[in-house]
Amino acid sequence: MSKPPAIRDLKEFLEPVLEPGVKVLGYQSSFLTAPGDNYGSTMLALTVDVTSAAGDELEQLQLVAKMRPTSEEFLEIFQIDVTFVKEAAVYSQIVPAMIKLQQEMGLPENEMIDVFCRCYNTRVSLDPASDKVDADGVMLFENLKLAGYITEDRRQGFSRELGEFILNKLAQFHAIPIALRLLKPEVFNLSVQKFLVKIDIDAGLSEQTIQRMINVIEADLKKAGVREQLVQRLLKQIDDCRKRQANLISDEMNQYCSMLHNDLWVNNMMIKYDDDNKPTGLKFVDFQLIQMDSLVRDILFFLLTSVSDPNLMHSIDHYFNVYFDKLRLHLARLKCPNMSQFTYHSFLEEINRVAPRELYHIVAMLRVVLAKKESIPEHSELDAELFCDDNLVEEDYYRKLLLVVTIYDQQGWV
Repeated sequence: MSKPPAIRDLKEFLEPVLEPGVKVLGYQSSFLTAPGDNYGSTMLALTVDVTSAAGDELEQLQLVAKMRPTSEEFLEIFQIDVTFVKEAAVYSQIVPAMIKLQQEMGLPENEMIDVFCRCYNTRVSLDPASDKVDADGVMLFENLKLAGYITEDRRQGFSRELGEFILNKLAQFHAIPIALRLLKPEVFNLSVQKFLVKIDIDAGLSEQTIQRMINVIEADLKKAGVREQLVQRLLKQIDDCRKRQANLISDEMNQYCSMLHNDLWVNNMMIKYDDDNKPTGLKFVDFQLIQMDSLVRDILFFLLTSVSDPNLMHSIDHYFNVYFDKLRLHLARLKCPNMSQFTYHSFLEEINRVAPRELYHIVAMLRVVLAKKESIPEHSELDAELFCDDNLVEEDYYRKLLLVVTIYDQQGWV
């Protein structure tokens, strides 16, 4: 296994955000995530040795450091100079604006959004004048694992109960930016929207790589048992998705446009349980791909990549109902104007209009979600070739792929 990258000048970076008098003495690090659990960044677990504020005791801080990926190819694929800055802005600009709105609307503490972890500090470089994310770029977070949060098995996915629990939190995550945009447009534009620029996540890939990925998707669809006529319709729809993505075409601005997480799958959520194994807390992580678009995209991507309800094909409307009821509840708590425009009929129309545009994102991601952990190489060997390696997927992937495209076909989205 390769050695974790060093975090230079940690003392100067961390001490200013700690209690006055606390001094950083040193740190130890190890890789936080296993191969295949995070491609777009390097995640480290840090144990930081510090003095107490009084200076008379030695203590330890358990933190997580997020740095750019070590693979040169992944630096291009994930467009780090844009995506790293997006995520840093979530914690420095967007979350404070969201919290302030809730406070102004008089929400009690127990109703405030709580899906964001604590971020201690961020930097893109040791050079304060640089806007390029280099090897010294880093974000420091609380260690959620030590606070009792766990990441579920991405190949198992979430149960129906967990799916509903997450949809409630997701509805609140979407509702606050909607209310902020309608109630305080100047604040929204300054603190939120300017960081929600759309990017083409495939921009760092060569045309040859993209075509190879499409060829793999076509072969996978056929191997999954999708009938030829549907395969061709799906490929045509995927091509349309890619063109919209490459041309940075956003969804129409309407009441359902909000800040999207845009990568909401199992590994980007951490859950805390009580003694009865009931979910009591949820944190969203990895905000590198936030953008302004229809909230339908987050809902469908989450449900179809990460919920393992065996009756999903027949109960997807149930999940839509759960989400919509919570969305209206959170909007009403925020005193959102024009609540009459948020009808279930208009919501279903939005789903039917936007779902076709999310097909490529969902289908392409399924290979990542269901890749076999034991077959993924170590950190130093990761590259885009992973996504086309048939040795990394098994029958559960083909079953899930067939389920997803069957739902698309039955719902009339393709």
